[in-house]
Amino acid sequence: MFKILRNGAVTVLMVLMLSMIAEAQQTTTAQAAKRPEKTVAELEQLVSEAYQEKNWVRFYSNSMKLNKQRPFVPAYMINIVLASAALDQKRTAYHYMLKMQQQGLSYDFNQYEETLPIRDTEAYEYINDLMVKAGDPSGEGATFLSLDLKPFDLGDITWDGSRERFLVGTRADGKLLAVDDSGKSDVLLKADDENGLWSIDGIAVDTKKNRLWIASSATPAFTAFVPTDAGHGALFEFELDSLNLLERYNLAVDGLRHELGGVALTTGGDVYVVDRATPIIYRKAPSGKKLEVFAGGPQLVALTDIAVTPDNSRVFVADAVLGILLIDPAAQRSAMLAGPENLNLSGIYGIQFSGEELVITQSGLSPERIMRLQMNAEGTTVETVSPMASGLEGFDTPGVGTIRGDSLYYFANHGSQDAEADLLLMATPLDAGNEVKAPDVRQFEEALRQKAKAGEQ
Repeated sequence: MFKILRNGAVTVLMVLMLSMIAEAQQTTTAQAAKRPEKTVAELEQLVSEAYQEKNWVRFYSNSMKLNKQRPFVPAYMINIVLASAALDQKRTAYHYMLKMQQQGLSYDFNQYEETLPIRDTEAYEYINDLMVKAGDPSGEGATFLSLDLKPFDLGDITWDGSRERFLVGTRADGKLLAVDDSGKSDVLLKADDENGLWSIDGIAVDTKKNRLWIASSATPAFTAFVPTDAGHGALFEFELDSLNLLERYNLAVDGLRHELGGVALTTGGDVYVVDRATPIIYRKAPSGKKLEVFAGGPQLVALTDIAVTPDNSRVFVADAVLGILLIDPAAQRSAMLAGPENLNLSGIYGIQFSGEELVITQSGLSPERIMRLQMNAEGTTVETVSPMASGLEGFDTPGVGTIRGDSLYYFANHGSQDAEADLLLMATPLDAGNEVKAPDVRQFEEALRQKAKAGEQ
């Protein structure tokens, strides 16, 4: 399990035990304790070499090892299908194709020549057609406004109920913008020598306590960046109404890269912030005078965003590769969030807690989508999965968002590479979409076996 680092353990990084990842994959305790023989980078190199050599056995075995370590990554499942097809292992290929389809993933395996040996079957055509159709636009999402900002310049967005405006942070100039429903924006803050801000990549508002929290770091994206500032970052505390700077909580100068991102608040005054460059979650206690290392570890891969229950009973940390790290601060325990077989948590860029549900934005997979995850009564496991918006027109690497009223507002093209594109803010109702009911895989596979026996394949 993870160890939660508290009470002055600022300079200590918690080691992420491999048993956590194994637990997420529902392996046995003995398997969880076993250290992988090769790293992900080493396995990926072996997979690449095997593919070039057309050594399908090695390609298959090492792709399986990668899938075991990182079960949500679509590319590894695709590799397993290709290897199985090239080896004429139809049932294995069908199994992983159907698994991907159940998870709402859309890939056309007709584009890969390795699938030629299995294409002339009814089962392949059926499943591949289902996968292609999974990419059709679905759900609810409408353009709300566009901003005259480039997608790569967006740091974060949140809703400020006191101003009835969206607050948007920029990376290049370190600006905090107040944006109304027409798209008109006013500059509230801008990085300068007096406030000490750099790129703004995390924003949170506490209207009851009259607080504005900004996570800011010195990154090359900041136009006034100087090499001597590299690795510097801080959490800034402002009065929300006056925008007076009250306190600055600096990261320790440790020689590591830092890029502070998403910020999450509890009603009791806890402030959490993620470091996207170094896999660390920081916490400022309600009466604390500094940022402390709360959790982290070398096995975390790509932290993107964070959410917390108002009572601080659960902290949810999004990792774009591994899924969601669930932390129980009181018990000082953590685990990778588990759920049903149709759950895929790859590519999460934004995460919000709403009621007893998590709302996530997933990018970098096909189709890109907004998902609602209903938790169990204890808030420890995902029970149902509901796509809210999937593959809609305007989606181009959707990213950070914020809840306002009964809708999620998010930048639909946050990661767009189109240099001419303006930022597009879309809205999706929180109750959009319906629970996905996964088909009975065992029943489907039994039907395939019966067809094989009857000589129909």
